[in-house]
Amino acid sequence: MSRAIQSTSGTIKYRLKDVNAKAETSIILDYSFGRNNRLKFATGYKVIPKNWDKSNQRIRALSTLKNREKVNKDLLRFCSDFANQVSNLSEVEKQNRDILRGLLVNIIRETEEVDKLITSFFEFADDFIKRKENQAKNIGAVKLSPVTVRSYKQTVNRLREFNKNVKYNLDFNLIDLKFYYTFIQYLENNNYSINTIGKHIKNLITILNRASEDGVNTNFKYRHREFKAVSEETISIYLNESEIDALFKVDLSKTKDWELARDIFLIGYYTGQRVSDYNGIAKGQIKTFDGREVFEFKQKKTSKTVYVPIHPRIKFIMKERYNGNLPRKLNAPDINEFVKEAGRKAKINEQITIQKTTGGKKELETVLKHSLIVSHTARRSFCTNAYLSKMPTMDIMAISGHSTEREFYKYIKVTPQERAVKIAESAFFKN
Repeated sequence: MSRAIQSTSGTIKYRLKDVNAKAETSIILDYSFGRNNRLKFATGYKVIPKNWDKSNQRIRALSTLKNREKVNKDLLRFCSDFANQVSNLSEVEKQNRDILRGLLVNIIRETEEVDKLITSFFEFADDFIKRKENQAKNIGAVKLSPVTVRSYKQTVNRLREFNKNVKYNLDFNLIDLKFYYTFIQYLENNNYSINTIGKHIKNLITILNRASEDGVNTNFKYRHREFKAVSEETISIYLNESEIDALFKVDLSKTKDWELARDIFLIGYYTGQRVSDYNGIAKGQIKTFDGREVFEFKQKKTSKTVYVPIHPRIKFIMKERYNGNLPRKLNAPDINEFVKEAGRKAKINEQITIQKTTGGKKELETVLKHSLIVSHTARRSFCTNAYLSKMPTMDIMAISGHSTEREFYKYIKVTPQERAVKIAESAFFKN
């Protein structure tokens, strides 16, 4: 039986933004009042669909979920407080979307002034960023990186610059295809790359979706199929075994930051995990099965639990440089910066030609391979080298957490020639 709260004028339910999502999706308060009148409002909480109890309108009782009790109590409180406050409104006020939304802003966002409604795009964008900053700092149930918040700020800053320089008088009602192409042209004229432009469009769509859910935006022209994030394929390198060997052996003792970043990167390589999982790995994650030590990872992105044998080189790093412990956590941007320097010292200097679109113009540029090394290169290098070493694909996927072979083959960086050589080693071609 549904646990929806019935009030004298409407029905309150919680719905998931995407019931088919594989990762976390937003919990939305859905208020139905009168014929064809609905108000949707984001609660600020997210949950993986399989952990959501639809009939009881709450997160399932699983001991592995942090903050579950707090989130469930908040959801119950939101409903109760909203129903009580709606009951005190006049019949006319009960049908006013702005007043109803103001109540939800006061209850869920904990603002001090109910009657100060946010109506303009930039007012909403600033409030959106403020809420995201609060989530990133204070709400454990919502995984939000400070880097993501910074990206939203950058997008809103670019929109403000656009609004000032083009004199567009930007607001919700003017966000349509004309705006879309004008904004892209503006960014191209200011020499932004196509992927940076795509990032800003993606962030803008996120803000607009939230404004629509909250009932602030009623202009849905941004949902046109042409209004989409543009992108071009970026160069994704992998380090072959000889380059990994050079990185392992290079002496970085005089530059401790580079050494730390290199060691963290190598742990990422020898475990095949994402940087969010391998950076800051703890000794408590070491388990022993049948006399063999392995790392246990609960992958942050997928929530999968995977087990990875501990490579001898990781044991060497722990023993020689960290008194038997694992290296401390390092900020991800610092890893990206310092591991490039480590790669330079290791003479990973193959010339790579890359193509990128800047200011609407395609350009070719030749760079040294070490300048393209980032934290994610570790995981891609593991998957590629393990594949070329003839490790069974399903075993690699058991470590990396890829769900399908199709996903895996799109991910690894293997040339047609390398794949042909691997295929030639199969029993079929040896008869």
